[in-house]
Amino acid sequence: MQNPFFNSEENRLRSLFRVLLFIFLFVFMMVIPSLIPYTALDYIGRSVLTLGLFYIMFRYVDGRSWTFSGLIIDRTWLKECVAGIVIAGGVMGLIFFTEWQTDGLEITGFSWDRSGETFWLISLLVFFVQMASVGFYEEVMARGYLLPNITEGFTLGSITPQKVAIIAIVISSAIFGLGHAGNPNANITAVVNIVLAGVMLAVPFIITGRLAFSIGIHFSWNFFQGGIFGFRVSGTEVRNSLVQIQQGGPDWWTGGSFGPEAGLIGVLGILLILGLTLFYLKQTGVKMTYAELFSNTFTEQKRMKEIAEDSNLEPK
Repeated sequence: MQNPFFNSEENRLRSLFRVLLFIFLFVFMMVIPSLIPYTALDYIGRSVLTLGLFYIMFRYVDGRSWTFSGLIIDRTWLKECVAGIVIAGGVMGLIFFTEWQTDGLEITGFSWDRSGETFWLISLLVFFVQMASVGFYEEVMARGYLLPNITEGFTLGSITPQKVAIIAIVISSAIFGLGHAGNPNANITAVVNIVLAGVMLAVPFIITGRLAFSIGIHFSWNFFQGGIFGFRVSGTEVRNSLVQIQQGGPDWWTGGSFGPEAGLIGVLGILLILGLTLFYLKQTGVKMTYAELFSNTFTEQKRMKEIAEDSNLEPK
């Protein structure tokens, strides 16, 4: 009789239980840094703990080579991360300009005009660290870990990883969207739009096998949205943004009190980012196909890795 919890052929837990274990440990570990009274250190702590959890789960519970982690940082990885930052920041600037010119918002001031105990540049730097951390640990969790494991969970018999990668994108994005359902001012439209954002963030990882674009886009979207242009970030108000605004216009267009992510303008921005990302990848010679992590089964990946290692050990 087949063990429903453990895959004896692969010598590891089945994918459903790996996913559940990772999510449980991730949620539990996020509580620990929140005890730190300094925001920047709190979020850096979340990133460090998430990276540690991801490494342990990916290497020893999943039994994968770190080669497939999406975090092998080289020149290509850095270029794609920077491209993601530029694309998402530019699109958010376009969203701001469009709303400003269509009376969707009013500029009420700038951070350097406000008096407070903390110098405005320090507040902006803290928010930068906060959003860089969120972009990192949410992508490691939602894309880096969930996508390959959910893909494997549906790879059964003659069903190949390529055929079920779309299902994995939808499920991981749904988990990502539901994770924001408890945010301030969240509604069904906001959650659905964040699910769409999850799809947009998953596509470059599926194609390249690198988390560079996903992390860069996620960080930049949040930072420019809240830190620079003064929008709410997934419903959360940012008090020390570079530009202070008063939101106006219809909620269906601007997203209202949740921010652009809950409005049609946010959907258009997400689609534009996806289009520009695919254009960049195509222009840089990346094949528009599945990365090895999503084109071969776990057993095939392991065999290919062993062959590669054996060939490297042979005398030249």
